[in-house]
Amino acid sequence: MSVGSESLFKWHRVQRFSKPVWAVLVGTLLTRTTFFMSWPFLIVILYQDFHASEITIGIMLAASTITGTLWGLYIGYLSDCFGRKWVMVAGSVCAMLSYGGIGIATELWQFGLLIVGVGIARPMIESPAKSVISDHLENKKDCELGLNLRYFLINAGGAIGPLIGITAALSHPQGLFLLTSITYLGYGAVLFLTLPSQRHSSAFIDEQLPNFKATLSVISRDGLFVKMMVANFFLMFVYGQVDSSLQQVIVRSGLPDAAKLVAGLVMVNTITVIVFQFPLLKLMERVPLFARTRLGMVLVAVSQIGFLFSSAEWPMGWYLSAFILALGEVITFPTLSVQIDRLAPAHLRGSYFGAAALYSLGFAAAPLVGGFLIHLGSAQALYGLCFVFCLMMIGLYWIAEHQPDPRNRNEVDDEWALDE
Repeated sequence: MSVGSESLFKWHRVQRFSKPVWAVLVGTLLTRTTFFMSWPFLIVILYQDFHASEITIGIMLAASTITGTLWGLYIGYLSDCFGRKWVMVAGSVCAMLSYGGIGIATELWQFGLLIVGVGIARPMIESPAKSVISDHLENKKDCELGLNLRYFLINAGGAIGPLIGITAALSHPQGLFLLTSITYLGYGAVLFLTLPSQRHSSAFIDEQLPNFKATLSVISRDGLFVKMMVANFFLMFVYGQVDSSLQQVIVRSGLPDAAKLVAGLVMVNTITVIVFQFPLLKLMERVPLFARTRLGMVLVAVSQIGFLFSSAEWPMGWYLSAFILALGEVITFPTLSVQIDRLAPAHLRGSYFGAAALYSLGFAAAPLVGGFLIHLGSAQALYGLCFVFCLMMIGLYWIAEHQPDPRNRNEVDDEWALDE
């Protein structure tokens, strides 16, 4: 799966970015800024204002992730059949309504439904957005740069957003979700005006994408892809603890200004990504993708040891562990999207990205398992389990790298044709 030795960091690559690619990149920055401005405060709102238990919060977040992941599996297929535009516009409308609803919700059950709505909207926007970049950048190095830029902008929003949230609405953070809603409305309008109304012909759908079941059959027979997804499930379970269980550990630790620490950890994570992503990418651009991913996973494993020993008496441990985790993230996460793009045949790109969302079930399991262990007072057991999962995913990636791959990933041939 080599793509040549020319450097990734060439200005002419950026000059080849088309309007749809720029629409996705700029829209990603704006929407993720407002998302990170409001979302880190959600658990604090549910716990402090609505007295939700850790298990209730875990169920809400898990339901959102499971619903969105299963829905995303079909959304990827639909985006291959009918184009990215309408799926992403519909997802933006859904996100607008869901975030706006959270901004005015007054009952706990309303939060539960609206959080699920956010989970439904996310794969309608995220997975096709990656496909848009791949569709409009035929050169694989251009595509790799585009996917890395998208990830960089997500984290740039993660750095800016919490700062705005802390300074603007610590006393009434629920209102921040209204601004997030408005941003998604604008993103949907830009996508409507910019993306081509690309739709495959009926003959192409009948021959290449006969039905959803046949598409899943081709993906499930891709042994390399399946092993990667299992490993990534463990990765998302471990990383998901940052978005759910870690916040609950901090809130319940008795530490003053827990909300500021929670937002501060998000900022440490995202600022680290912003500062180190491209220097590390430049340093390791000649390193094979599998080896690059394993190195990132090793750093993720080290961070779990740090979380294991952090407490209210040593809050700096949380910051240090978040920094190490961010270094692992900045190596691993952008590489995952590049690997999926390299694995997927062109006519199944949306379906592969949609199927890849299955590893997000790790996010669903994270708040459930994490909330249960925290309820039992066993945060140490949780991070010990996460460390074991890190070892397992590193092993799976080693196996995947050294297992013979019978498929030619550099061209689409009859092997990729779907069975009737």
